[in-house]
Amino acid sequence: MRSTFLTLMTLAFVNFSYSQLNKISKGLKDDLLKKKNISGTQSKGMKTVSEQELNQHPYSDEDRLFKTEKGQMIVKGNYKKEVADPIDFSGFYYLNTYGFVYPSSHFSKDTAKAYGGFTVEYFPESYNMNIYWEKEKVNNAVILEQYHKSADKGNLMFQMGMLGGPEGFYNANCLLLEPGVFLIGADVYHKNDEEGHYWMNNIEPKGFIIAAKDTTKFKDYQSNIKHTSKVVFEKFDALRRVWKQGEIEDARPLPTEGMKNATLKSEALALIKKTAASYNWKEKVEYAYITSTEWDTRISALTGKLLTRSLKCIVVMKTPNGNYKREGFYIGQKHNGSSWGKTYMLYNDQLIYYVNPKDANKYKN
Repeated sequence: MRSTFLTLMTLAFVNFSYSQLNKISKGLKDDLLKKKNISGTQSKGMKTVSEQELNQHPYSDEDRLFKTEKGQMIVKGNYKKEVADPIDFSGFYYLNTYGFVYPSSHFSKDTAKAYGGFTVEYFPESYNMNIYWEKEKVNNAVILEQYHKSADKGNLMFQMGMLGGPEGFYNANCLLLEPGVFLIGADVYHKNDEEGHYWMNNIEPKGFIIAAKDTTKFKDYQSNIKHTSKVVFEKFDALRRVWKQGEIEDARPLPTEGMKNATLKSEALALIKKTAASYNWKEKVEYAYITSTEWDTRISALTGKLLTRSLKCIVVMKTPNGNYKREGFYIGQKHNGSSWGKTYMLYNDQLIYYVNPKDANKYKN
């Protein structure tokens, strides 16, 4: 049943953005009302509106009753709470499609409800917000920790909770597109550093759920999928850059240099460069150094003879987008009975970390 409701919401995107509710009303008549008892109990004194009146005036500050020959639905009035914050994000947002709340069962006396907007109350100091659908139906939204620094710069990405309001909006990812306008259902993924972000499963939305303080903004984002996608992906790229930069700034220091042997250091660098070339690393090898303070030597348990010895090293790399990373690797030598042989590559430890740019060249020379 849930998939039916979400489909109806999707069908309504474009029409509702131009204050036309034909598809919603048709959906109520032809589909939704057949599968769900939405009649409920009519509230006394509530104004009844026709399809034409609802098309002409989709938003109101008063509750209204929308009837069809098969049932009725309460179109909730806009709940506009007095709220404010330093960045002027808080306020009432109109939706370009209704959010629906349905009776819990066929036997419920509740009437289905449709919401045309909500009030956002944002708390920048705690990175969360309240979403007021009405006075007693309040959801919560939170900015995840990885996006806190972006929020401080005005780039808001947040996730709604699972409390009051339409279930179709529970857990929705939301992205601020411009002041006073945000996208609901910002489901994208990061492909790679060169190509950036794409819509989840590479499926372009046929429409967008937009919340805006000014309804004229709907058309800008509804009419051009490529433009909206470009804005969304650029925002996500910016979010990722700040998030990753935060990782870099907070990166652990480079491991302390150990053995200072110029010959071995040069050999280690040559070996890791060969590995990088063989596996077509996208990162550029900057330098390598040794962290071991002494050789780790293996001796035969049967003969007591020397077998091999190894050293732990670090390679510092520069990524295509200008960041620095490090990875550990090991070099070794075999004993030939009288002396140690040629230095060779053992393996990488596959543990890759960002490096703070300030410390990136600390052990280069």
